[in-house]
Amino acid sequence: MKALIVYSSWFGHNRAIAGLLAGELRRHGVTVACKPVKDVLNSEIGGYDMLVLGTYTHHGRASHGLRLLIEGTLTRQLQRMSIAAFGTQVFDSPAYQHPGGVDDLELALAARGCDLAAPPLRIGLRGLARFAPWPGIGNH
Repeated sequence: MKALIVYSSWFGHNRAIAGLLAGELRRHGVTVACKPVKDVLNSEIGGYDMLVLGTYTHHGRASHGLRLLIEGTLTRQLQRMSIAAFGTQVFDSPAYQHPGGVDDLELALAARGCDLAAPPLRIGLRGLARFAPWPGIGNH
């Protein structure tokens, strides 16, 4: 089996999660490519059996790049794959009670006639004040 993990990450959380998922799949004998969405072409998706999408949440929406990837991929390619999704969202904000980026991905896939192979993985992150795109920035 061949899997493609495509993620979008602002602060590195989704990149780290995608890497962990890739490691687990490899441990179970799956051939895995793990790439940021900016490095993935719609045309290469057809070469995989499984697609895992990972997004952040920004104003309740998924990454624009991941939404474009879903919209630009042939429906028949998506429908023949097992598809899973994960998403990160700040959970100590009022917005956590609302749909997040992973819900947006699920809706975009449903609009293309695709269901997720498993319920989406929702990962709550604590407080925006603790996020920094580059740990240690300003400490030099």
